[in-house]
Formats: sequence, C-alpha cells, structure tokens
Amino acid sequence: MEESKKTGFDLKLDRAISIVAIVMSAYHLIACNYNIFQAGQHINLHILFSLIIVFLQAVKIKNGKPTWQSWCMIALLAASVVTCLYIHFHYYNFMTALGAQPFDKVFSGVCILLIILIATQRTWGWVIPVISIIALLYGYFGPWLPNPFFHGGLPFSRLITYVTTNFDGVYGMLASVSANTIILFTIFGGLMDAFGAIGAIMNVAMSASTKIRSGGAQVAVVSAGLIGSITGSVAANITLTGSVCMPLMRKRGYSAEFTAATEAAASTGGAILPPVMNAAAFIIASWTGIPYITLVFVGVTPALLYYLGISLSVYIKACKLGDEKMKKELLPQFHHAYVNLMVFLIPLVLLVALMIMGESPQKALSLAILGLAVVGLLQQFIIREANPIRSFAKKFVAGLENGGRTGASIAVVMACMGVVVQMMTATGLSSKISQFALSIAGDNLIILALVVALTCTLFGMGMPSASAYILAALLGAPALVSFGVPLVVAHFFVFYFAEMSALTPPVAIGCLVASGLANAKFLKTCVIALRLAIMGFVLPFLFLYRPALLLQGTAFEWFWAVLMVVCFLFCFIIVCENYFRIQTTLAERIAAGVGALCCIIPVYVMDFIGLALFLFLIVSQQRRVKREGLASRSQA
Repeated sequence: MEESKKTGFDLKLDRAISIVAIVMSAYHLIACNYNIFQAGQHINLHILFSLIIVFLQAVKIKNGKPTWQSWCMIALLAASVVTCLYIHFHYYNFMTALGAQPFDKVFSGVCILLIILIATQRTWGWVIPVISIIALLYGYFGPWLPNPFFHGGLPFSRLITYVTTNFDGVYGMLASVSANTIILFTIFGGLMDAFGAIGAIMNVAMSASTKIRSGGAQVAVVSAGLIGSITGSVAANITLTGSVCMPLMRKRGYSAEFTAATEAAASTGGAILPPVMNAAAFIIASWTGIPYITLVFVGVTPALLYYLGISLSVYIKACKLGDEKMKKELLPQFHHAYVNLMVFLIPLVLLVALMIMGESPQKALSLAILGLAVVGLLQQFIIREANPIRSFAKKFVAGLENGGRTGASIAVVMACMGVVVQMMTATGLSSKISQFALSIAGDNLIILALVVALTCTLFGMGMPSASAYILAALLGAPALVSFGVPLVVAHFFVFYFAEMSALTPPVAIGCLVASGLANAKFLKTCVIALRLAIMGFVLPFLFLYRPALLLQGTAFEWFWAVLMVVCFLFCFIIVCENYFRIQTTLAERIAAGVGALCCIIPVYVMDFIGLALFLFLIVSQQRRVKREGLASRSQA
C-alpha cells in the first residue's frame, strides 16, 4: 500500500515538474521574440521557473512521505516564488533606488543570492557555490587584504545589491544569455531528441560502420561528437552514446580502457564542434562581441582536426588489432533512421543559413525551432503513425519538457557564475591576475601561454563546460590580449583548455564516467584519453603561432598550417602505437618522434624537416609492406 502511495506521489511530482518545464519553454518561445516584460523582469522569471524545477527535482519520497531534506527544498521553493515575484513587481523601484539601499532591496538580494547558491549546489555540486562565496568574501574584505589583492572593498548592503537587485551579477550578462539564447538552444535540442534525431545519428553512424575498418569504434567517435554538441553535458553524452557504442567496441577486441577513453575524448570534443558548439559559442559571442556565425566558421578547422586525431588513432589501433568491417547482423536495429535524420539536418541547415544571412541568434533559433516543428509534423505522416497529429503533439510537448529541464539546470549555474564575474570585474581581480601572469612570463609568449593553460585547466576541473569557459575567460584571456594576441585567438585558447579539463586528472569527469561504465581503470583511461585528445592540448598553442587555423591569415597559410597538423598527427600516433601499416622499426619510430616535434615548431625549416620525415615513413612502410608481401607469396 505504501509502495503504491509512493509511486502515486512520485508520478504527481514528476507531472508537476513536467508542467512547469513545458510552461517555461512555451513562455520563452514567446518572450524571446516579443518584449512582454522589461529585460530584468524577463531574466527574473527565467530564474524563477528554473528554481521551481530544480527544487521540485530535489524532493525525495521515503515511505510515502517527503523526507526532512525534501521539506527544506519545498520551503526553498516557496521562498523562491515569493522572492522572485516581489522582485518582479518592485522592479522599477529597485532600478531607481541606485543611491541609498532600501531594506527590502537588500533583503530581497540576500534571499535570492542564498537561494541561487543552494540551487546551484543541488544541481552541480559544491565547486561553483564555493567559488562564488570566495568571490563575495573577497569583495567585502578587500580593505584588509595585502597587496596585490588589496582593494577599496564594498559595504555589505552595496555588495549584496551589486550582485543581485541592481540587476547585475545574478541578473547580469550570463543570466541574460541563458534567458534569451541558451534556453532556445536547449528547447531546440530537446525537440530534436523527442523527434528521434539523436537516435537517427546513432543509426546512421552504425550503418556507416559496415563500410570501413574500425567502424565499431568510429561509431563512438562520430555519434559522441555530434550528439555531444547538442546534449550540453559530457557526462550525459557518455551515458547516452556509451550504452550502445562501448559494448560494440568491447566485442571487437578493444580493451576496456581504450573503449572508455575513446568515448570520453569524443564526448568532450562535442563542445568545440560547430555549428552548435554546446551553446558555448553564444557565451563567447556575448562576451567578446564577435558575431556568432563568425565563431562558427572560425571553429570548424580546429574541431575537424581534433576529431581527425581521434579517428586516426582509432583506425591505426583497429589495424593493429586486426579489426575488420562490422557485419550488419551485429548492429542494433533502429527504425525510420533516415527519415528521423532529416529532423536533425534540415533545422540545423536552416539555423546556419539564417545566421549567415545576418539574423540574430534568438531569431535564428526561433525560426529553426519552427522549422523543426514543421519537419517533425511531416515526419509523423511519412512514417505512417496511426494518429499523426496526436503523435506529433505528444513528441512536441516532450521536447518542450526536455528543453525546459535542461535549461533550468544551466540557468542556475549561469546566475551563480554571474556573481563571480561581477566581483572579479568590480574589484579588478581579473586584471590583477592578468598582470601577475604577464610578470611571470616577461616577454615570452610561450611561458605566458603555459601559465594560462595551467590556470584554465585547474580551475575548469569538475565544472560544467560553460562555467569552465567563463572562469577561464576571466582568468586567462585578458593576459593573452594584453600581450597582443588577437581577441578571437585568446578566447579560443582558453575555451579549448577549459573544455579539455574534463579529461585531466585528478577530477577528469569524462574519464570518470566512461571508466565506470566500461569497468575500466580510471588512471589508465585518463592516460589513453589524453593521448587520443592530444589535439585539444596542442591546437591552442598552435593558435598563437599559426593563427591561420582560426582563419586569421591567407588561404595558403591556412593550407600549410593544416598540412603540418596532419603530419604531426600521423607521426604522433605512429610513435604511440608503434604501428602504421605494419609494425614500425626503431628507425621509423625515431623518425616519427622527431617529425612530430618538428611539425609543431612554427619555423619553415622545421616544417620541411617534419614533412620530409613523414614522407620517409610512408615510403619506408610501403617498401616493407611490399617486401613482406612478396616474401609471404614466395613461402606459399
């Protein structure tokens, strides 16, 4: 009886979350295209919807009743509603009270700040709330700190309102991006998932695996990359794609560690893959003022080179293991694959086309969602659903729900990170860190780049991709720009290292999740993943010395830079696997190691040496393959 009550309550709770998520998505589809409220009020409602979803999801039932922790979550939910509505209806009073800080303005600020910190902890853990609290303490205790951290400080009332009810910080730029752009992106991704686009990507990748050697592993690379750019979470993507791809790889003879590392490296790279780029491009665009479509085109070459590195590693590994083409009967069965694929391709092409035509991200995403709905409706008739209208409505509502749930989790972390951004900007801490990095580096760009890379990697560990980039941009990008590095190059540098922190020990959240699913050793998985994802760590440095990779140069410079990267990849993988077409000799392996090093040194003399050594490897392997082939035929 108690079990039935528990189940019934859980169903009601889940239904309540679903309703709020659907209403949230519907509201944003309207509000992002029509100015229903003022900007601050809109962001406040965006946060309110998100807090309701987060706290409802935190409610747990035991023996048919909420636990005491759940009652606390319910109380916080009620406080969220009261506080946000009060801020909403007193918006104009708060905006005009810029001098003296009324008690209700300060008290509302304290309430919403505490609620945001708790909601972020419930969703993302302690790391981000702790960083936010440290930033607040730094803002208050500035007058008592020694140089170079000394600053004038902010009194308590000003500190609180500065990050809340002055409609900065919690309600600042990051929350604005979340409320006006990222939420549309999550709705877009949720609808794609509901209409079967993600399953279609998996299926097409599976079908293609029967055409090439190493197909079983390449499925993981392709599907994890494409789906990872949409899902918005490395861990979620690994869980989604790994449940299908990892067993296939294990059956093909790959070790548990190599399987987990491939999935982790490919899933992590989803955030850097245009045109979606896991919504991070929207934040970079808002931060730098660089148009979104420009960032998409700039990011194409390095993203493709990143995945080329993983694919080549997997292919040579397959050749070494003797992995042949997969048989169709070994593949899981997916229905309506290519029909569902149009739900992915048509809206995505429409989105990119609209951006190229100069439309804003909000309008482009809104029209892409409309196009997705039209294609989704046609899909139901093409696959001959019994009741196509009802089926479409059910999937559309499910997509809105998924988009709202995902958008809520992103909204709270964006609001919380807004506190960090506001404090570091107001106190001048970001510029102080920049000056400190410059003082260490002196006149040496490579030392500065190493310091920034280490900083971005350390502070990005265990954080969601968007938060990792924000912190990296605050800490590292200003130093690079001050050194004379172009703005887009500086931000792509920190962006890549922030994303790659998902693979770096001791946290390495991507490797942790993947190794758990594959029952693999964590540290060994990390080592292999770092090797597979080598381009994610090499490319940022190449951005500085070969900016043509980011379209900052002539067509010939771009071609030459890409050629050198490809040569580096081949040489590096040969060294790691001790295999190319056949087992390498000691001389070939030494040549490969020297060639890899020469290809990443931005000097034309070294480029030619690296290219010559690469050609030597090809010729040497070809001759040895021919010689061994003749010998085997002679023996036969």
